[in-house]
Amino acid sequence: MTGSGHLFTLAGHPIPVAPRAALAVLEHEALSMPRGLRLWIGFLLAVLGLAVPAALLALPPGWEVLGTSPTFEWGLLIVGYVFFAITTSGLCLASSLGTVFGIERFRPLEKRHAILAVLCLLAAFGIIALDLHYPVRLIFGAVTHPSPTSPMWWMGIFYGAYLGVLLVEVWSMFTDHPRLHQAACTTAAGIAIIAPATLGAVFGVLVARPFWYGPFTPILMVASAFLSGTALLGIVFYVVHRLGLQGAERAASLAIPAIRTLLAIGLVTVSLLVIRQVIAGFTADRPAIVEATVALLAGPLAPQFWVVRVGLGLAVPLVLVAIPATRTLVGTLVAATLSLMGVFADRLLFVSAGQIGPGSVAGVVAAPYATYTPSPVEIAIVLGAAAFVALGYTMSERYLDLTESKAHPVLSLPKLWGRRRGPQPEVELP
Repeated sequence: MTGSGHLFTLAGHPIPVAPRAALAVLEHEALSMPRGLRLWIGFLLAVLGLAVPAALLALPPGWEVLGTSPTFEWGLLIVGYVFFAITTSGLCLASSLGTVFGIERFRPLEKRHAILAVLCLLAAFGIIALDLHYPVRLIFGAVTHPSPTSPMWWMGIFYGAYLGVLLVEVWSMFTDHPRLHQAACTTAAGIAIIAPATLGAVFGVLVARPFWYGPFTPILMVASAFLSGTALLGIVFYVVHRLGLQGAERAASLAIPAIRTLLAIGLVTVSLLVIRQVIAGFTADRPAIVEATVALLAGPLAPQFWVVRVGLGLAVPLVLVAIPATRTLVGTLVAATLSLMGVFADRLLFVSAGQIGPGSVAGVVAAPYATYTPSPVEIAIVLGAAAFVALGYTMSERYLDLTESKAHPVLSLPKLWGRRRGPQPEVELP
């Protein structure tokens, strides 16, 4: 706090310590916002207003407010946690091409990816905390009773460390600590692969759930992370260009074409893994895997799989990024939006298919399939998490300097390429 009685500044204006004066400044700032921005923030606050009471209802143990059951134990909250957690990793993987490897076209992703990654990981932690009811026990239990043989323990360790590294990365990029920033970016890029792979291993080691079991589950998790993070960046940078925000020129000339390329790579990779999953499901020697695959392709999960996951989530985006006529800014936006929706649907279908035909120790199986319908509380919590990310990022765009930093990358691949192809022109940062 300064001697003038100001604690911090907002959009260049000092915020006084006195509550009434501070509220007056905040009110003036709110009134100075464009009408569209006020409506957007009001909508997000309304969604959060529904999510807060839902979270309070979900927190006490024993309150039957979720749609899960003994035959369907993991529901929408687990799906939401996985989705936001892997999106965090995907954001770092996409941006590391600029922050770590120095590829010029990916440099505009640097600050925005870090802000989004922190927000998505906080949203993931909030969701899993509500699903666990007693999240504090997890924190202390991981320290006082370590379990190195458990993928879930490693998942907690890596994602906890991930949040710390991301916070250091954000702090260093806004406070001009280039060496610390380089170290944080490199560490974050490494954890961005390890963390979702460990999360996938939590599913992949469950022998009792044959549809989840196997080494390809972590691989699909990492590929889905890359696709969802890239898709979110595609949506964000379209908004940056459309609204003329900081770095709008380089968003259109560099960032969006680069994101379109990454989208194509992610879509092809995930499509191949989904095809492999279906073929392996039909040719498996365990009836439970075949039954889950049938439920996915021709059973109660078939409409979501064929229409949302395959059609809207993979096929249409692939066409949009492949055909020259649709390789436009709007086409990239639509492809990114559908891809992000497809990843969420994929995680929901994956969790559901693994439990839709469960069996107990006595061999009793839900007939013909186990059923699950998300409760209004679960839906409100996941929507609230999305609103939290959107609101946090909106405030960051308005009040933070998101222009590209001049920090040097750890490696400089374009220079290596330049030695083979000839000198590369220098690009001045705006």
